[in-house]
Amino acid sequence: MTKTSPKALFGVNACYLGGNYGHDLAPNPRFPDWPAEFDPMDAYRVLIEAQRLGLGAVRIWLCENAEGILIEDGNVVGVHNELLEAIRVFQEAAHLNGLKLYPSLLDGNAWPREEDPFTRSILTDADQSQRFAEHVVAPIAKILDPEVTLALEIVNEPETSAASCMKDSKLDPIAWSDMGRAIRIAGEAARAEREMFITAGTMHQFLPELWRSGAALNAIDVHVYHPHGGLPSRDELADYVEDDALRSAALPLIGGELGIPKEPQPDGSIADPVELCHYLHNAERLDYSAAFLWQLEGDLYDKNEPRRPPTALAKRSEEHTSELQSRI
Repeated sequence: MTKTSPKALFGVNACYLGGNYGHDLAPNPRFPDWPAEFDPMDAYRVLIEAQRLGLGAVRIWLCENAEGILIEDGNVVGVHNELLEAIRVFQEAAHLNGLKLYPSLLDGNAWPREEDPFTRSILTDADQSQRFAEHVVAPIAKILDPEVTLALEIVNEPETSAASCMKDSKLDPIAWSDMGRAIRIAGEAARAEREMFITAGTMHQFLPELWRSGAALNAIDVHVYHPHGGLPSRDELADYVEDDALRSAALPLIGGELGIPKEPQPDGSIADPVELCHYLHNAERLDYSAAFLWQLEGDLYDKNEPRRPPTALAKRSEEHTSELQSRI
């Protein structure tokens, strides 16, 4: 008998290096004084750390909070060369370490949490959406290496900018129809460069709104924070969205952000972080294409220690990964 590899690609989130949200890879037009000193060794380190845990992919964020976007008079006019170079470094490291990358562009949280006007304008104004697609998405898609790219995520958690998630905010929410249009325009620009899977990772509760928004996605990415690492099946998602198209295996199913809630549960209990490992088993059992744990820095490696030792949770995760990979 021969050993078989897990059907799901197991990965981890390393979204903004060193906790430097919005300025880890390139300058930020909103905050010109923020340091943006990308070190290629930082990219290599997170990929090597993921590989040491037996994981095969890393999810990275590129343009969160408008990072790396060139702005003139409020208009998107280009993408910073430093961001393109950082992508090339990540791809080189992925090749050398045998890993896949799952890059994400915008962050839906940037409007409600950071009051980022550029992310908002890209998601609400059709002309700005088109400029972003032409001047940022297309150049990035052009250099994405198909050998190491799993998919391209246009917006992380767009629902966070929608009315249902902004009930207590003084800011104006963004309509799903506007976000769907922006995602569709960006996705078309990316696929004009070459065929690829386009996603917009969303908490599974909001998948119906995203799916009906006109985003024209060709892959599903659900985010889940379940105290025991539970995942919805493809059939459950299809029933929830009321679209049988989701039942097709031709539509990749990705768990782009899978974490354990840190806040107390309704019964007052605190979820055991070790439950994170259950996502790996459930993703395999439910035929997910890929599953990305939240998160590398902090949860799986101690970023506060100079040598960044693996945490106890990382060691448990490695054991689960090894078990799945050694199945007969």
